[in-house]
Amino acid sequence: QSVGSGGAGEGGEGGAVWDEEEREALVSLPSVELLIDREGSLRALCGLADLLYGYCYDVRATEGEPTCESGWTVRMLSTQLSWLDPPASPAEAAGASVRRSLCYPLLRHWLLSLRALDDVCCLLRLGKVATIRALLAARKLLQGGAEYGYLLNRAWLDDTVIWLQRVPARRLVRLAAALEAAAPSKPTVGWPLEQYEALALEDEEGGEGE
Repeated sequence: QSVGSGGAGEGGEGGAVWDEEEREALVSLPSVELLIDREGSLRALCGLADLLYGYCYDVRATEGEPTCESGWTVRMLSTQLSWLDPPASPAEAAGASVRRSLCYPLLRHWLLSLRALDDVCCLLRLGKVATIRALLAARKLLQGGAEYGYLLNRAWLDDTVIWLQRVPARRLVRLAAALEAAAPSKPTVGWPLEQYEALALEDEEGGEGE
């Protein structure tokens, strides 16, 4: 299941339909205006992609049925939740997310990692409603299943949701295009994956011949 298959954008940008739990979560956020300069805005957008990736990966891996490990997955696949270090560019966000998905979760597969990145782009193109809904879902997973989830929400998710409500939808579309353009390939991901695969294939063939 992908994140775009559950009607996340129901109601459209102008007539969002929030369920009761989502409304309570939005009302609980402080009413503040975050002042962010141009450089900080770019960093925030890249951080948004970083946060969405772990959620999208978990939806794919669990087929939309979160487990007790889901909060951990969201945290571990995000550089800013794990190391308090948000990515500085779309290329950095895409590359770091894919690399982390290939070493931390139980399910590690190249195509799964790329599909999760595709889902992030899909969410961004669906607009702010779909993106905020995904962030609220990730927030809930962190709250219930990640160590220090409450603090991580206070430090990152809450402010991101508040800030995102004032971001023009066209900037999310541009971010999606930048992420797609920066999607890593096996030769560029930073690890010799093709060599690892060749060695694994040799071991498999050798084992069958014994």
